[in-house]
Amino acid sequence: MGEIRIIGDLNGLGASLLSIMEQNIDNPERMKKIRRISGNLVATEKNIGVAITIIFDKGNISLKDGSVEKPSAALWTDFDTLAAYSCGELNPIVGVLKGRIKVRGNLLKLLKMVTIVRSD
Repeated sequence: MGEIRIIGDLNGLGASLLSIMEQNIDNPERMKKIRRISGNLVATEKNIGVAITIIFDKGNISLKDGSVEKPSAALWTDFDTLAAYSCGELNPIVGVLKGRIKVRGNLLKLLKMVTIVRSD
């Protein structure tokens, strides 16, 4: 249904999330919601500082290693928490409230954007 454009080489974080993202863009219901999103999300694994940027442009999605200077939204978490969220074991609001996920920027936009890396 869609395609994710890879910009440059991906780090391990980006590579591990790519397969979930590809499944989500093949899901018509999920893609319907994703098409409405514009902006970028930076996700950083806080223990080692590895970051990826997911760029949303009304249905066009790009993934790149590293972070952009002024993201629409950003999150910091450890890999285990990100994995728990990605497989549907952790609600992102609960993660934020318990301090497992730190966020910055437009929270509403962040909640819409992170659906791309969640399989459920």
